[in-house]
Amino acid sequence: MPPSIPRGVADYFGGPAQRRRQLESTLRNLSHAWGYEEIIPPIFEYADMLLTELGDQTAEELYRFFDRDGRVLALRPDLTVPTARIVGSKLYDLPLPQRYFYAGPVFRYEEPRAGRQREFWQAGVELIGVSTPDADAEVLALAALALQAIGLETFRFSLGHLGYFHGLLSRLRLDDQAVDALQKALDRKSEDEVRALTEAWGLRDQDREAVLGLLSLFGPQGDGVLARARALALNQQMRAAVDRLVAVEEQLDRFGVKRFFDIDLADVRAMNYYTGITFKAYTPGIGFSVVNGGRYDNLVGEFGADLPAVGCAFYLDRILLAQIRQFGPPPDPIPQLLVLPCACGEHVSLAQEARTAGWVTAMALGPEPLSRYPLRVQCKCDGQVSLTDAGASRLVSRESWVQALPPLASPPPSTFF
Repeated sequence: MPPSIPRGVADYFGGPAQRRRQLESTLRNLSHAWGYEEIIPPIFEYADMLLTELGDQTAEELYRFFDRDGRVLALRPDLTVPTARIVGSKLYDLPLPQRYFYAGPVFRYEEPRAGRQREFWQAGVELIGVSTPDADAEVLALAALALQAIGLETFRFSLGHLGYFHGLLSRLRLDDQAVDALQKALDRKSEDEVRALTEAWGLRDQDREAVLGLLSLFGPQGDGVLARARALALNQQMRAAVDRLVAVEEQLDRFGVKRFFDIDLADVRAMNYYTGITFKAYTPGIGFSVVNGGRYDNLVGEFGADLPAVGCAFYLDRILLAQIRQFGPPPDPIPQLLVLPCACGEHVSLAQEARTAGWVTAMALGPEPLSRYPLRVQCKCDGQVSLTDAGASRLVSRESWVQALPPLASPPPSTFF
């Protein structure tokens, strides 16, 4: 019986391992092109620091343990909070705005199932120090263009603003239990449950219509979603949230990505630290979001300087699973070129020359199935080199053999399928 691994973790090898690294590399390169520099937080920190502003559910899912001094440590459940800590305590005096990219594993003790593991990989960006709609739109546009760059053909973003819901709550003055019930009903998109809550609370007229209308505030802006939201707004906080989304959408249109976004003002379950826009991206083949993000203007201030921020995280394992279900499993990687041994020992130099020229090259060491390799090379020990490709062989000069290789084929960096 093979050795087992704990529930909620997975082994990656072959094609899936290479594909996940490609996803991370593409996101890193795209973020770098937009001016985001990499930041690398530790994998575990003091638990009380990681608990800052996390939702109750995520706090319960922390992996906690003690160090030898009796301090409670925890594995990071996301990378936004550690990034906020670093910025607020160490980087606050650098010029603003600050842009950061990260990638790495995070850990949550939750029930494992397809697309939701206890160890999973995130990559993401955080834009610190700017509170304008343009900053929101930059992160949203980067997220949409990133999903295109990694090869997803079909995806949709749902974009909301917590200020709209919080404004409604301030009007209704609901207790915590009532708020939780309303959030769960909205999360299930249950009109019957929402209607029952309005009756139980004795809501009338505009208040009742505003709560019942939440479930209708979904769809493209061309469907008039924000116009309906404005008509249902009961106070300035709700109207300000609508104004913000209008301004963000105008900028998304300039980026050429507005078509990927739907408005959803009934999506109100998010990390406690979010204060403004929130968004998620979905793609066919998986029932969970592949991107989560939003604005969190109070989180950095928990660790020092009070700076506004907006960001998002890509769930690499979910994206990989969605790609496998949409396009099939990725092929296992094989070297582009195999160098066969020769009596004079020149095959070692041939392999080094091929690698210098950019070829992924292996030297034959044993019973390799030769047909597996698209191109094979062997020194003939007489000033010539044999090149074998698709069953056909030819002899070329030892001095110019690299120039005789076919054009080096590699997929464009934005396409892996």
